[in-house]
Amino acid sequence: MTAPDPIVLGDVPERVWRAFQEGRGLDRAHGSHAERWRRARSLGAPPSGLRPDDALVRGGVARIRGEHVERLESLGGATLSRAAAEVSEHDFLLLLADPDGVVLRAEGGGAFSAEARALRLIEGASWGEATRGTNAIGTAATEARPTVVLGRGHFASRYHGLACYAAPVFDPDGRVAAVLDATSRLDAARPEVGAAVFAAARVLGELLRLEAYATAGGSVLRVLSRTLDHSRDAMVLVEAPGRVVRMNALAREALGGVVAGGHAAPLLGMPWPALLDAALAPTPGGVPVRGGLRLSAEPVLSPSGAPLAVVVRLEKRAPRRGRRLDPADPFAPVFAEDPSLRDAIDWARLVAKSDLPVMLLAETGSGKELFAQAIHGASGRAEGPFVPVNCGAIAPSLLESELFGYAPNAFTGADRRGRAGLFEAASGGTLFLDEVAETPLAMQAALLRVLETGRFARVGEAREEACDVRVICATCRDLDEAILAGSFRRDLYYRLKGAAVRLPSLRDRTDRLPLARRLLELRAARAGWPRPPSLSEEAEGCLAAHPWPGNVRELISVLDVALVMARGAGAEVIEARHLPPEIARAAPPSEESASTGALQRAEAAALRRAIEAHRGNVSAAARELGIARSTLYRLARRCGISVGRT
Repeated sequence: MTAPDPIVLGDVPERVWRAFQEGRGLDRAHGSHAERWRRARSLGAPPSGLRPDDALVRGGVARIRGEHVERLESLGGATLSRAAAEVSEHDFLLLLADPDGVVLRAEGGGAFSAEARALRLIEGASWGEATRGTNAIGTAATEARPTVVLGRGHFASRYHGLACYAAPVFDPDGRVAAVLDATSRLDAARPEVGAAVFAAARVLGELLRLEAYATAGGSVLRVLSRTLDHSRDAMVLVEAPGRVVRMNALAREALGGVVAGGHAAPLLGMPWPALLDAALAPTPGGVPVRGGLRLSAEPVLSPSGAPLAVVVRLEKRAPRRGRRLDPADPFAPVFAEDPSLRDAIDWARLVAKSDLPVMLLAETGSGKELFAQAIHGASGRAEGPFVPVNCGAIAPSLLESELFGYAPNAFTGADRRGRAGLFEAASGGTLFLDEVAETPLAMQAALLRVLETGRFARVGEAREEACDVRVICATCRDLDEAILAGSFRRDLYYRLKGAAVRLPSLRDRTDRLPLARRLLELRAARAGWPRPPSLSEEAEGCLAAHPWPGNVRELISVLDVALVMARGAGAEVIEARHLPPEIARAAPPSEESASTGALQRAEAAALRRAIEAHRGNVSAAARELGIARSTLYRLARRCGISVGRT
């Protein structure tokens, strides 16, 4: 889920902290501190801080490690290690704690390591509010919000020399599964450390969510395709604990033009527990909600029965005769002021009306799935399901059973009832195969047969079934190179290519800044800003100069960090200092902030760094930048950089 805005308890004068401890009232400016300190006092936390060993868990960490924390370390070990390395450069220690505030993993620290051990910032130490008072780990766990506590923002005097940034990691049910924290000395405090922690916590929560959906398999996709994509009604997908993640065009119109990303309570007038009740124990005729609508819901459950999401149907209680909700332009969500992207949209509109396979050629993070959804929405299959699958995210041994399904007891661990696959889930609609170049050769042969014959067989079953599915595929790889290397079948390439649509990378688009402004509006609304902040001239110069190897996905991440930093500083304008350091450092002189020369210099610098980091290995450098090798060679020639053929 998307984390709410952070709690910021900054350093305060000694007299303010002492006034509270002596029972004197605080002024309104320190009300946020007083609220948390009062809770710590009521829990019995000592104002001086505990003796070093008083809050250590007896019997070791192993006995208290929860299921989600173990899954986090399994799924997100690389994310944790990267975050630890990043914060350690600034002498911060990275800590992973359970929902009770008990530290289960400590990594990094730099020059702060010895002091951290003395303060018992170690595995097995409890940093819950009842033992340590107000602190980033305990407060983030208690309030389920990102938390910054600096200096005398801490309840206990022993920790007044610390700077702490923590964020909860949410499980698929919307509960706190763990808390990620970075702590160091107060004089080392810097907002970019907080941004790194908040971003890493979001990534870890997303990994838990994606794993839950993956284990649910085709059943989740069938529910979604049957109710959301295939419906003529207004439909909304709400994930635990109440985040609106998707809605169709009819729902946007019925709800007054809102977009996904907010919370269900203000949008639908029902909080998550009530929505879940409506799904698990439905009321005949639905439940009346805002705007004269009636709501009915269907749960999306994991194999263990845990609720992952609720699919909501909205119907008018007394629709006017003859009124019909017309869906919006399917390509409207694709922001396009760039001529090359507009050309791609015009071509895609024509192709969409046919049943030709479509191949989207674009770098990672360019919005391929959004574009594929638009093609589906503009096609004659728009009322059928749209089923996306990332071929690179499924183990090769499981890909065939995911796509085609399997017969009862087809293999060890298979469901005794069998399971339908994604081709069946997409019947009458569109199957979107992202990262199609990652499919193994054996799977490519099976996929080619389906495209040629329109028939497939479930794994472990001889009988073939007909399928009525349009295939859209996408890749960021150079398929000509893959064919020469023998990793992709030439016949499948020509069968899939049908009508190719090439999407420009963000660095090649002329509408980078208008896109950034539009995304800032959307992300600010999603984060609950009453009105979106503007971008300063210097910040726009930074955004224009950056080469954007991660494309639109990277831009969204950068804007999310900037919004968190600006809100923490009480700013209404995004300045360069609110951007991540690697973006802020890219600022050119304002007169040439958006010039071609500045962009080429930034591209050249990014290319040189990647090539040098990988000692001239072009393939590895291209993977790091998220581009095809052919694109890297083209950019290198344009920037005058000599590279070898590797």
